[in-house]
Amino acid sequence: MSPSTEATPPLLRATALTRHFPITEGVLFRRRTGAVRAVDGVDLTVRRGETLGIVGESGCGKSTLASLLMALDRPTSGTVTIDRQDLFTLPAGELRKVRRRVQMVLQDPYTSLDPRMTAGQIVGEPFVIHPDVVPRADRRSRVAALLTTVGLDPSHSDRYPHQFSGGQRQRLGIARALALGPELLLCDEPVSALDVSVQAQVLNLLRDLRRDLRLACVFISHDLAVVQHLCDRIAVMYLGKIVETGTREQIYTTPRHPYTRALLAAAPVPDPRRRPAADEHLLEGDLPSPASPPSGCRFRTRCPSAREQCLVEPELRVREGGEHPTACHFPLARPV
Repeated sequence: MSPSTEATPPLLRATALTRHFPITEGVLFRRRTGAVRAVDGVDLTVRRGETLGIVGESGCGKSTLASLLMALDRPTSGTVTIDRQDLFTLPAGELRKVRRRVQMVLQDPYTSLDPRMTAGQIVGEPFVIHPDVVPRADRRSRVAALLTTVGLDPSHSDRYPHQFSGGQRQRLGIARALALGPELLLCDEPVSALDVSVQAQVLNLLRDLRRDLRLACVFISHDLAVVQHLCDRIAVMYLGKIVETGTREQIYTTPRHPYTRALLAAAPVPDPRRRPAADEHLLEGDLPSPASPPSGCRFRTRCPSAREQCLVEPELRVREGGEHPTACHFPLARPV
């Protein structure tokens, strides 16, 4: 990320963002017995032109966070702002206008496209919802230009989704997301349902689009190799909380949180000289339930360095000897 990017004010900011899903019992008289703490006090910023990666195990709250950032779901508490506009206080008409600036690429290209619509109709649907963006007479040419941008043949606009491969379907989803000229793309596991060879093609497309269109991006994934390839900054999420955040270099070369180091140790490394020892830094035990997370540090039940002080919840901040924030009372001092 360039210094000029760092100096720009945030395009998107989430502050103290929380989403708890109530747990109820009973048939006739339902009563609340608890809550699933899917997102539990998340702060993050995204600046113009940068890509923020959000990584963590399945079940840590990444997709719920994505829904909140798009205002597809309402938080239990906290705010999400686009250029200081709070999405959850805007009237419906104003929220629709703001949503033009933030678009989403969904995880599964097999279920995110309407099988009854042609490729041209799918990509052109945003112009029907927002008729003032492109005049009706120009929509067909605009759809053709979008298909070309994502590497698809405009002559195939009359084909249906089942006539495309998985990678081509995801390109359709990306073209649809680009239709309104957004400033920010929110990508929720956009390549996890694709073959490895196709993943690389889609990732390279996203990288090129970000550069050519000067897009900001929030890229959510459990694949550390994918995030390293694409992202400028990375936030590591565990049981609804951000436990470490920093630049790509900081996270991959000097991780400070034991959970981050465990994720890096578990990632496949082709070079045997760079692989960690077989018993080093590996996660033990099961992921606790978000309905009853451990007190204090949520990682303490799986952390080999847990101590009594870990019963107190650590603040996400820059610790002594480090350069980027981590939520750990005893951060790691040496690189992987």
